[in-house]
Amino acid sequence: MTEERIIELLQRTPIPAEREAEERGWRVVRAAFEERSPARRPARRWNRLAIAIAIGLLALVLVLTPAGARVADLVHDVVHPGAEHPRPLTSLPAPGPLLVNSPKGAWVVSDDGSKRLLGHYRDSTWSPHGYFVATSSGHELTAVEPGGKVHWSLTRAGHVSDPRWAPSGYRIAYRTAGSMRVVAGDGTDDHLLARGVAATAPAWRPVPFPEAKVSPTGAGANVLALATTDGRVELIDADSRRVMWRSAPGPPPSELDWSADGSRLVALSGSSLRLFASRGELLRTQQLPSQIGTSTGEFAPTGRTFAVAGTSSAHGRTRSQALLLRFGSGPASTERLLAVPGRFTGVSWSPNGRWLLVAWRDADQWLFLSPARPRRIKAVGGISGQFNPGATGRSAFPHLAGWCCVR
Repeated sequence: MTEERIIELLQRTPIPAEREAEERGWRVVRAAFEERSPARRPARRWNRLAIAIAIGLLALVLVLTPAGARVADLVHDVVHPGAEHPRPLTSLPAPGPLLVNSPKGAWVVSDDGSKRLLGHYRDSTWSPHGYFVATSSGHELTAVEPGGKVHWSLTRAGHVSDPRWAPSGYRIAYRTAGSMRVVAGDGTDDHLLARGVAATAPAWRPVPFPEAKVSPTGAGANVLALATTDGRVELIDADSRRVMWRSAPGPPPSELDWSADGSRLVALSGSSLRLFASRGELLRTQQLPSQIGTSTGEFAPTGRTFAVAGTSSAHGRTRSQALLLRFGSGPASTERLLAVPGRFTGVSWSPNGRWLLVAWRDADQWLFLSPARPRRIKAVGGISGQFNPGATGRSAFPHLAGWCCVR
């Protein structure tokens, strides 16, 4: 996307209140100056230049109309969407490796920004503590080390997708030919778990690590949530194959995700979500704000805060928001972290919960947001090319597959 196109999108996007728009613009400007590298000598000359730039930007906030134009210019100066020379990914703001799926394959991104291509895999997921990665491509399910060494592989008749490793480390669930199957962590005992499942990745219920290892087989610790084609959510013990509970039909979920303590399960369905208790009680159905039509989300590593990246389209305009939903005893509170033109395609929490990574496809950028300090934004650009080296023409935007724990 060109610089001119981004500016046009920003300027065309309506903003409800000028005062709010000015405040958002100032927050982003301030974040940019916090991230700028210290000026070299002659210091006096560059300090004057920095002051002049700051004054100029403030003048834009106070003078330019409409409010959308103010924010457009300010965001362009800071986030550099579609810039010719975007800031590259040189490091992650928090410890722990990041797993990414791109047209080239599955990648592991280290803290220092270095990237390793695991192989030409389509889907990937971390094992507990990040010792292994389960990947799928075509008809194969493969377990590899983060360094790329293959440990085992199995082939199925149908297309294999959405592998998910159980918290115990002893089971991997995956979809194939409209069914859910489970295999042991060492590649043995592959078997059918359920038929008639939706095109939704399953979600293992979290358990404390010592409890998961209470027996050599992890019996009783491997409990899986899945979605059926009629929009039901089922919870199944993967070892006994017993259905523990089944919800009423509903909108087919695009995502299932558990809170860290295993007490809440979210079934996200584009413009709404259903919140279940661990025993299957439907606690509430909640509409997402601002006419969001498509969304993706993830629970924070601790607590019951659920991050959502939602996109709405109206009158030929596409706009995305990053939201935090905090679930308590009553209705969830909603906090908007960011709203921009274009489409968000994924979110991922850092292992320590201090950063939220938002994938901004239309600007070819990753935005690292600090929920504790909403004004703090770290933006990196040129993401597609960094995960598809050697490609000619425009590359597909990569997908986030999980930010793993620190060993």
